[in-house]
Amino acid sequence: MVSGQFGAAYAPSVNPMLGHLLFLRGTTLVARPFDARRRELTGEPVPVAEEVGNNGTIFGFFAASENGTLAYRSAGPANIQLSWFDRGGKLLGQVGDPAPYLDYVALSPDQTRAARGETTALSLNADIWLLEFARGRRTRFTFNPARDYYPVWSPDGAHIAFSSSRAGRYDLYRKASNGTGNDELLLMSAENKRPMSWSSDGRFLLYTAVAPKTKSDLWVLPMQGDRKPFPLLVTDYNQSWGRFSPDSRWMAYQSDESGTDEIYVQPLDLSSATGVSLGAGKTLISKGGGMRPIWRRDGKELFYEAPDRKVMAVEVTTKPALQAGVPQPLFQVPDANIVWDVSTDGKRFLIPVPVVETAQTPITVVLNWTAALKK
Repeated sequence: MVSGQFGAAYAPSVNPMLGHLLFLRGTTLVARPFDARRRELTGEPVPVAEEVGNNGTIFGFFAASENGTLAYRSAGPANIQLSWFDRGGKLLGQVGDPAPYLDYVALSPDQTRAARGETTALSLNADIWLLEFARGRRTRFTFNPARDYYPVWSPDGAHIAFSSSRAGRYDLYRKASNGTGNDELLLMSAENKRPMSWSSDGRFLLYTAVAPKTKSDLWVLPMQGDRKPFPLLVTDYNQSWGRFSPDSRWMAYQSDESGTDEIYVQPLDLSSATGVSLGAGKTLISKGGGMRPIWRRDGKELFYEAPDRKVMAVEVTTKPALQAGVPQPLFQVPDANIVWDVSTDGKRFLIPVPVVETAQTPITVVLNWTAALKK
């Protein structure tokens, strides 16, 4: 069975038994002969089905079995809704309009707005939109036909940093959060990059960069002076989701150095020659795996997501030294492919959640679909 989230959309899938590579070109499902043994394409692409949906990222709504059965469905209605939950997982309310796919949400420092990543299900384009809670007004923030992702607010709320593929890879950009002015290029380099966290004084932007030899690393981009980036944590393992603590004296991050993604906290030296460097020692925060840490705004609690999608909370004391409590499960989020955020007081969670069952969209099944390719 060739499958992802009901198939792979932009990253191709190979069915070695049937000798074809399946992939989406826009909304057209395409098959191309493929020799799996030699790992070579052996023929021209042939359309198989039209108006095939996808979830806005790398997954298309199709699957092919080894006995020649193909199943696919078109894009359904907008089915992801931003929702508030309390610490027990109780739904408190919904905000804004649904979207075909929401993959990221970031609350503004004053908690009056949220930046959210939206993808149109029948398009390769992704943009950042802003949602104003008081009026429920949703406005588009980025307009480039490329994929714009991972909004990060400046500490004063005046700007949003984000990642965009408009130059063929993911580089770092910035724009005023009121929507005025043009997108400002912050950093262009050979690696794919995404912003993670802005220091409380606005001086440093923490971001991840993916390198062939060292995998995912944590770097810092100074927002003043010559803006020359420098490495903060580079190893043979994957380090990602770095987050400055509210006082910028600590960094929480995700690392797979133990063989499993876990959450760690390490001290920061703000008196180094570069302006910030890692201090000695680190503390393991999670237990049994963890992803995407988020600080409570007073620095006294860390949240992260466990492998079973449970939101975990850990009490943290940073003075005079770091001490972490036992991780406590709060509730389970409905989807593992989303990024949520937490209110200033740590009592509410803003989470994109599915609101429409995909079963409402009919699935088309084609028997012996490869026979049509020979005509």
